[in-house]
Amino acid sequence: MSRTHGTLAVLLLSLACVHAQGTPGSSSDVRTIAAFKQRVDQYALLHNRLEAGIPKLPADADPQAIDQHQRRLGQLLMSNRKGARRGNVFTPDAERLFRRLLTQVFSGPEGARLKATIRDENTSVMKLAVNARYPDQVPFSTMPPQVLAMLPRLPEELEYRFIGNQLILLDIHAHTIVDYIDNALPK
Repeated sequence: MSRTHGTLAVLLLSLACVHAQGTPGSSSDVRTIAAFKQRVDQYALLHNRLEAGIPKLPADADPQAIDQHQRRLGQLLMSNRKGARRGNVFTPDAERLFRRLLTQVFSGPEGARLKATIRDENTSVMKLAVNARYPDQVPFSTMPPQVLAMLPRLPEELEYRFIGNQLILLDIHAHTIVDYIDNALPK
């Protein structure tokens, strides 16, 4: 399947999930998700191009080698994204849509339990920055499947995570914050 067809298939699946959960699949939502998907795909292309330029990690790499690889890739991404700012990937339209989707899932019958699961491991409140390294002392929060089902799928290089009440887009190979939404976890 071509990358364009794959992107279209993922977009249609994301829209089906959004619609199945009761959120209107308006043409505005379709455009917002398509534009978001395009931005994350562009980031993934940059990520892959830069990662291809550094030596691959061996299968038996030790933690120090993994950390060095992450930091090198993070430095390359930072230097290639010098002008990146909060809101470049989670644009205002995308931020509004994500907030609406998150509010919907967390106000549902399992909402309190889902928030408790996330907050159980996620007590940190900190100032975040685009291109910054994910804090080494902060464990990854659990991302319940119900939350992930509501959000657009991401390329394998990226994951959604919460730090405090902030939803971040995490580059898992570089261990860096690509973008984030403040106060995304409803109270």
